[in-house]
Amino acid sequence: MLLAQYLIKAKPSALFIDIDGVMTIERGSYIIDLETVDLLRRLKSYEIPVCLVSGNAYPTVLTLQRYLGLPPVFVAENGCVIQINKELTKLCRENLDEVADEIEKIFSLRKSLSNLFRLCDRAFHIPEAMKTNREDVRRLERAIMERYPHINALYTGYVLHIYPKYCSKSNAIKIIAEKMGIELEKAIAIGDSITDIDMIKSVGIGVVVGDADDEAKKEAKMVLPYKASQSTKYLLLALLNYLTRAS
Repeated sequence: MLLAQYLIKAKPSALFIDIDGVMTIERGSYIIDLETVDLLRRLKSYEIPVCLVSGNAYPTVLTLQRYLGLPPVFVAENGCVIQINKELTKLCRENLDEVADEIEKIFSLRKSLSNLFRLCDRAFHIPEAMKTNREDVRRLERAIMERYPHINALYTGYVLHIYPKYCSKSNAIKIIAEKMGIELEKAIAIGDSITDIDMIKSVGIGVVVGDADDEAKKEAKMVLPYKASQSTKYLLLALLNYLTRAS
């Protein structure tokens, strides 16, 4: 595996990890792979911070962080919200409810119930027929962004998210890195969707699972050989084996 050549005999400074499609058993599933969680917990003994970085609503990520026994540092809503220990920071400066209402009517999209709990970004379900055609989805994203140039509109394989362009996963992890003294050039980030591209480009070792969006694969240092959590476990086992040999 190429991981060792990127680490160059150094311990990674942190692991930034997406949830959906990365910790779940497959893309489109909401079932967390508990073997993946166990492997993430094992990184604690090597003093490697694990940071969840997700498009999920803030309460969802907070709950997962707590009940999965992961460190109290995470990013929610595609970089709009950061929590470090008990400090919550909202990076968004606007309310998107009015824009969401317009998008719902103009593009005939159904708003996600998770919007009731979102602090910043908003999410939509796209028609089932559209999910099978990647280019139709990309056209929808472009149409929304052309009408609302100040927002991102990106589909993750679960829902289509809208959020301000000044918010991103990369900006969020840079803030975390500065506050926690993490060297991003020595960090690992793993994702699966187009919303993870800026994150995986912001660290030294940007990784995607084997069934990631093609756009994300093009930007990753490493494309793993399996789907969803199977890829993540493959990476984590390789990392833990590397750390064991190095210790």
